[in-house]
Amino acid sequence: MIRSMTGFGKSSEKSPYGKITVEIKSLNYKHLSVTCNPFNGFFLLEQKIKKLFDGKIFRGKVFVRITAEGKGGEKSLQKIEVNENIAREYLRKIKKVQKKLGVNGEIQIQDLIGFSGVVESGVHKKEEQIWSYVKKATEKALDKLITYRKSEGARLTKDFNNRLRKIGKNVRQIKEYGKHGVAEYRRKLARSIRDIAKNVEPDKTRLETEVALFSRNCDIAEEITRLKGHLVAYKDAMAKAKTDAGKKLDFIAQEMQREANTIGAKSGNFRISKAVIEIKSEIEKMREQIKNIE
Repeated sequence: MIRSMTGFGKSSEKSPYGKITVEIKSLNYKHLSVTCNPFNGFFLLEQKIKKLFDGKIFRGKVFVRITAEGKGGEKSLQKIEVNENIAREYLRKIKKVQKKLGVNGEIQIQDLIGFSGVVESGVHKKEEQIWSYVKKATEKALDKLITYRKSEGARLTKDFNNRLRKIGKNVRQIKEYGKHGVAEYRRKLARSIRDIAKNVEPDKTRLETEVALFSRNCDIAEEITRLKGHLVAYKDAMAKAKTDAGKKLDFIAQEMQREANTIGAKSGNFRISKAVIEIKSEIEKMREQIKNIE
């Protein structure tokens, strides 16, 4: 079953540190690229998060956003450190400058903690404690993303099958038109010879030679057979799609387009040319859609 590369998944988990929410969205991309935006500086979790995608997502540009919503009664993920040595050194230097310059005034605590390096905030080293909640939320969001991509893939499959039916119909018409092409050419050639030679019957041997040459140069039976084979291969590739399905489908579509071009170049029949145009139009639309397949 084919899957789209675009999708979205979101899930939340309650934790002692608040509600952990994970949002994942994916877009078209030729390879797999996972970009993670962990919350509160938990960047050490990024590699663990990326590993959760191994074997589940194969192509696409994936964005992971993680947020934590805390309340008053929950544990804080932040830590506050007051560097007393730096604060003491600031205070000593300021008093020294006051005395030297004769400047009056009291130093308030709010002034002191505003100096660089006195108060530092960071993240508690609780990656392991928070990881279980992040992992669970990410896995649920990933499952939803995959479900979304599968549903989009099912929609694309339906669209492809409709286009394949249209192509198949035109191939059958081309085959039917091709049957009458040689006979029609023989009649036109004989008529032209009679018109030029004033109603004299053409030489049958020469006529058949010309007709045989035309038939050999304009024979499209082989191209029709290959084109029909590609239609079967395309359906089979959709049904058995696993990894890199988009690349395989695009390759088959290119081969279909190649055969259609050859048929159009060989045949001078207007009805065949019209059918070829319809086939090429459907293939172009399919190839545009293939860009969205994983």
